[in-house]
Amino acid sequence: MVWQPLALLQDSAPGRNLRWAVVALVALLAWLAFEQLSAQLWFLPAGLRLALLWLTPTRRWGWLAASEVGAQATKSLILGYGLFTTTFLAVCVAPWLIYAAVVFVIRGPLPAPIFEGPTRMLVFLVAGLLGAAGVSPLLWMFLVTVPMSTADTLASMFAFMYGDLIGQLVLAPLLIAMLHCLYARRRSGFWRDLGLVLVGALCVFLLLQAYVGLAVYVLLLAFAPLFFLGFRHGWEGAALGTAAVGVVIQALVQGGLLTVSVTMLQLVLAVVGAGALVLGAASTALRLSHEALALRHQELAAKNDELAALADELRHVTQRLVRIEEQGQRELANELDYELGHAIHALGTRISLAFRDVRDEQGTRFLESLREQVREIQDSLRRALRQLRPPMLDSHGLRHALENGPLREMLEDAGVGFEVQFSGGVDALDDDARTAVYRMCQAAVREAVRLDMVRHFALRLEVQPLPASPQQQDVQLRVDIDYSPYAQHLPPMQPLPAIFDRVLAVHGRYQLEPLVHGQRHAVSFSTR
Repeated sequence: MVWQPLALLQDSAPGRNLRWAVVALVALLAWLAFEQLSAQLWFLPAGLRLALLWLTPTRRWGWLAASEVGAQATKSLILGYGLFTTTFLAVCVAPWLIYAAVVFVIRGPLPAPIFEGPTRMLVFLVAGLLGAAGVSPLLWMFLVTVPMSTADTLASMFAFMYGDLIGQLVLAPLLIAMLHCLYARRRSGFWRDLGLVLVGALCVFLLLQAYVGLAVYVLLLAFAPLFFLGFRHGWEGAALGTAAVGVVIQALVQGGLLTVSVTMLQLVLAVVGAGALVLGAASTALRLSHEALALRHQELAAKNDELAALADELRHVTQRLVRIEEQGQRELANELDYELGHAIHALGTRISLAFRDVRDEQGTRFLESLREQVREIQDSLRRALRQLRPPMLDSHGLRHALENGPLREMLEDAGVGFEVQFSGGVDALDDDARTAVYRMCQAAVREAVRLDMVRHFALRLEVQPLPASPQQQDVQLRVDIDYSPYAQHLPPMQPLPAIFDRVLAVHGRYQLEPLVHGQRHAVSFSTR
């Protein structure tokens, strides 16, 4: 949820003039307060100016201009300066216009989003640098009245620019972070790390007070921990650390406890502070990407769980359908055997009895033809019943049904060599696994019989108990279909739908492997 002051600053809708008048009054008082806290080290109103321009849409900039010009006019009246002079326009009005023009060109008319990466932070710092660089010559022209050499002129301009730049680095990112309520959700250890950074900087500054000559060697050590804050706690940590170190420096300079050149302090703080902010923005972007990635992983894990649940449900449905199919085939075989089998058997018996009453040769030949047709019908019915549900699968077990059942007869009738190997407790499988294995072998046999080029069919079935759970069985089925070496066009390798459906029902795995002159159907699953 966006904090109310930030929502008001970034609101570009028309109206709400009374609220914006209050905002302008608050900005005016803040400008006067920060101006009183400014010194040679920094010009804090420059940071306030940059932060407000960066967060506020262009259509509301009139209120910001009125607040800063009003604050400048209040200060001028208190000090006794004229308001309608060129100096007032150049020193009090033109700087805001220069900053506004730079921000408009770089940012555009809409409020800039929060710093979500180093690029946006660099753009923000460049905007502040260009604004300070554009204002410093103007301030030198109207505030410096003594003649100077070229070197002194450049030094004076840099002094104005460094004052604005340090004010921006110390105040602007801190205000933006506070308005975005980033310090309300600080990670553990932030205040401890900030305290250690300040203690380390204070120790270095006190050492420099005792030994001024060490400034060249150890001054950078007082600011280097800002990189640690930026890396560990993001750009908002670097912003607060930079402001805190600036406050420590200003307090020591005001108390006479730090005699290092202010220009050197400004330069080091500007370079290290800007680097810490950019590093912190990169760290923030990395942290946000990790959080987004973790959220994606959570969503993906939830989707995977849903898919796993749906897959389990689909397998259960497949198992139920397979069981229903087997039960239907068993009942259909029983009904056909009861209805048609008995009727055909009775018909054959009556034809045999009719031989006693027929005396002529023509009637005998006719009855003999009818008896042969009945025998063929009985044989066809028997084969159909064995295809639906072979009785020996229930009476003699899976091993006998595969080794001596209708599958061998189908292959022998088609002139295909048959080889079978068993290992382990094949007949110890439950009804679902036994039926699944038989139907897979039946589908492979049908495929082999359908093709004229098949010359050999090898079946290997291994059943072993699982090491982790001896009650469960690991089933490995290998079906090798060898083609004739004289075949010119071999069929493509593709899974058989009947095998695939059965494998899905038993939660197994189905693979196709090429052979020298054929293909292997490999199936593995575990009983439950």
